Amino acid sequence: MKMSFGTQLREYRDEYLHISQKQMAEDLGVDGATMSRYESSERVFPIYLVPLIKEIYNIPDDVLLAMILDKPLKTVRSFSNQTLDSTATYKNGFLAQYGSLIENEPLLKEFILRANSLDHENRQLLLSGMLNLMQLFDNQTGK
Repeated sequence: MKMSFGTQLREYRDEYLHISQKQMAEDLGVDGATMSRYESSERVFPIYLVPLIKEIYNIPDDVLLAMILDKPLKTVRSFSNQTLDSTATYKNGFLAQYGSLIENEPLLKEFILRANSLDHENRQLLLSGMLNLMQLFDNQTGK
């Protein structure tokens, strides 16, 4: 079965970046549903976003070329070191972008500390509830 660029991108996101589809959509400035359509090949991935994903996620040239040419990513190279580099670059960029928000908002800092003190199951419950509350807020404010 031939894979599309979107399918390759989903594989890279899941297996190498370990980020959610929603996070990637936010990083690229697209709607989550649109990102889903790109990844499922219901919609062609726009060429103008290719340089952006390369930059944001530090995707090596040979890997990006394999994604474009529909080559299996696992045959391109060993990803162990490259994956760590890409993940570290992404995390550093995230911290650079949002670190001051966390430092300057005591309530956000308190929320993170509380979430960190919970076991995995309760943390997921808390975060899920928070996402539901944010959706309700968006619905009420028209965002």
